[in-house]
Amino acid sequence: MRIESGRNESDVIKNRVEQVDAVKVEQRIRDAQPVNDNLNGTTNVPLDRINPTDIQSANDFKNPEQYAALCREATMLDQMQPALTQGANVDTYDAWDKQNKIGHYSPNEYIRGYNDVYHSYYGDEKIALEAKPNGTYDVINGRHRIAAARDAGLTTIPAFVQG
Repeated sequence: MRIESGRNESDVIKNRVEQVDAVKVEQRIRDAQPVNDNLNGTTNVPLDRINPTDIQSANDFKNPEQYAALCREATMLDQMQPALTQGANVDTYDAWDKQNKIGHYSPNEYIRGYNDVYHSYYGDEKIALEAKPNGTYDVINGRHRIAAARDAGLTTIPAFVQG
């Protein structure tokens, strides 16, 4: 290997490694798909494209505490979105719960945490929608969470879409 004058061999090697790594990173960026496009089978759906159901406002909830809890969780979901797009997973949200002393780290009464929210929106009971030919969606599962998300100011919501 020919060494450029004034540079030692380790500097030249380090520089070449950095160049190779930069090329790999650039290629990964070009090939990448957003992480939360199809996270556990979900897609972010615009709330204004979801057809109305029997649950439209806080008055339609049988329990005001349930409404308040779902609005809180929708706000938490909104806080989680940037981390999700960067590859966050349940371990990330477990760490957030531990830091905030919520979820299974709640010192007294159990307070649902980020990990719980992750499972509500991306787990087995995720919101399920049916795509209609006109570009709207009918709700199969999750109408309470959808209403709370609207009231919390979200514009999209993760959902499993069929059809």
